[in-house]
Amino acid sequence: MIVRAQFSDLFLVDMLPAIDQVIYDRYNRYPPQYTKIFRMMSSERSIEQTTEVTGLGFFNQVNEGGNVRYDEPLQGFDKTYTHGQWASGFKSTRVAIDDDKFGFIKRLGQELGNSASETIEVDAASDLNNGFSGSFLGPDGVALFSTSHPLRGGGVQSNRLTIPADLDVPNLELALTQCRKWVNHRGHKKRIPMTRLVCASDLEFAAAELLTGTMRTDTANHTINAFKRRSGMSSFSDYFVYDYLTDPDAWFIAADPEDTELRFYWREKPNTVHDIDFDSRSVKTAMWYRNSHGWSGYLGWFGSPGA
Repeated sequence: MIVRAQFSDLFLVDMLPAIDQVIYDRYNRYPPQYTKIFRMMSSERSIEQTTEVTGLGFFNQVNEGGNVRYDEPLQGFDKTYTHGQWASGFKSTRVAIDDDKFGFIKRLGQELGNSASETIEVDAASDLNNGFSGSFLGPDGVALFSTSHPLRGGGVQSNRLTIPADLDVPNLELALTQCRKWVNHRGHKKRIPMTRLVCASDLEFAAAELLTGTMRTDTANHTINAFKRRSGMSSFSDYFVYDYLTDPDAWFIAADPEDTELRFYWREKPNTVHDIDFDSRSVKTAMWYRNSHGWSGYLGWFGSPGA
């Protein structure tokens, strides 16, 4: 006697591509948000490593006939990204699939795709959500947002307000001014253009009022919105509501991802695997991916946890 279970390859060809389709339809349903935060990179290795090498110091004035003073770069901070593996899946009998009158298997496929996209987003957002915590330290030994990032040439530098404060015009001005004073490890100005405000959904309308109008929002006087008319810098009028931030008061200002060192590595993008158990005619569907993320440096990001 010939039964369909003996020809599982035919079932894989005919049925499982349809399951894949609903999985990826749901996985791709909304544009990802984490790609607006991280420098997106691919990896061909089990780990990725970054290292800093500082530039040279300032020139020295030399008298006529004097000798050049030779300088050397300094070793910066190292970071290793180790890719983690993530997976989930579901099982169903062949009979359940054949008799699936209410689309339950289709919904399971959709939920698997949705679960993958949500897991990636929540995991990626942890870098900002834990960015003020002393339990999550970067390669320089302090939190992502700190008042004491060490400089190899001596001293420290800050990328957060000294006193946590809520989002308003004076605090946003203070943050932008502080970013403009950033230097590298040898004391040279960085001049990183900060281009956007990043906030949780609780601050969406405050961000829109602060940045999109032509006039300043905190006064009745006829005062321009100076965030749109920065001298020597691009206009600061863009904002991004990051739905996966957990602190409703926290807010950040950021440069474009390519000007920062928040990195997200794809080692293996989400893909599905199917198998059939011959004896029970059960179908197994699993989804896997491998990635890593974190930061090699803090410049290009400034934050406040709110008051």
